[in-house]
Amino acid sequence: MMTDAQVQQFDEQGAVTIDTPLTPDEIAATCDAFDRLLPFQNGNPRPSLTCSYYDQAIVDIIQHPFFEEIAKQVLQAQNVHFFQTAILTAYPEPNKTFSFWQHVDMQYRTRDFHTVPKNILCSFFLWLTDVNEKRAPMMVRPGSHRVIAAHNENYPGSDGDRPRIAPVPLEKLPSLTTADPIPLIARAGQVSVLTTAAIHGASVNVDDQPRKNLVFTFTADSVTIGLPSGEEAQKQEYQRELRKHLRPERAHIVPDAHP
Repeated sequence: MMTDAQVQQFDEQGAVTIDTPLTPDEIAATCDAFDRLLPFQNGNPRPSLTCSYYDQAIVDIIQHPFFEEIAKQVLQAQNVHFFQTAILTAYPEPNKTFSFWQHVDMQYRTRDFHTVPKNILCSFFLWLTDVNEKRAPMMVRPGSHRVIAAHNENYPGSDGDRPRIAPVPLEKLPSLTTADPIPLIARAGQVSVLTTAAIHGASVNVDDQPRKNLVFTFTADSVTIGLPSGEEAQKQEYQRELRKHLRPERAHIVPDAHP
C-alpha cells in the first residue's frame, strides 16, 4: 500500500510513483500483448488504443487487487470501480529533438479534493518499460491541479458539481503561476498514481528503446465523472464485455452496465 507520505505527495504534487507487486512474468506478458496490439506501422511512432482490448495479461493487471486498494486509499473511499483504460507505445524517434506538449484532461475545484470520498478520478500509469529522461517521460507540473482548482472555485463550469473529462491545452488554460514541468522517471513495473487535472503531457522518445505504458482509472462508487457522449457509449460497451473476462471474485470492480 501507499505510505502516508506518498498519499500526501499525490494530494499536493498530483503524482507519485510507487512500487507494485507485479512480477517480471506479468510485465513481460503484458509487453507481449502490447507488441501484438500496437505494432510500429504506417510511420506512427505513438500508436494507442482506448477501451478496445481484452488480452488476459492486460485484464489481469486491471483486476489486480493492489490497484483497487490503492484507489480506495487515494480517494478515501470504501468502494471504488474501474472507469477507463488506454494503452500506448512510444517508439524511438532518435533523429528528433526532445520536446513535449502540455494539457489537462479535466479540471476540478478545491472542494473536489476535500470531499470524502474525493470527487475525482485516480489514474494509474503503469510503466511496462524503464522510463528515463530520454525515453518519452511524462512531463508534469507539480501542484498545478491545486492552482487550477483554486481558480475554478470562483469560476464554476457549466456542469455544476460533476467533473468531466474535457482536455484543454496549456495555451487555453487561465494564465496562472505553476511550477516548471518535471519528468516522471520510473522502472518497469512501477506505477505513477496521478491526477490528469495536473498540467502534464507526453514527450518525444529520443532514446533507442520503446516506452510502453498501460493507463487505467478508478473512481469512488458514489462519484460520477462526465464524458463526451461518444466516449461514454464506448466506455459502457467496454465495461459490459470486460466483466465477462474478470474472475468472479473481481467482477465487482466493473459497475453493472447500463442496458
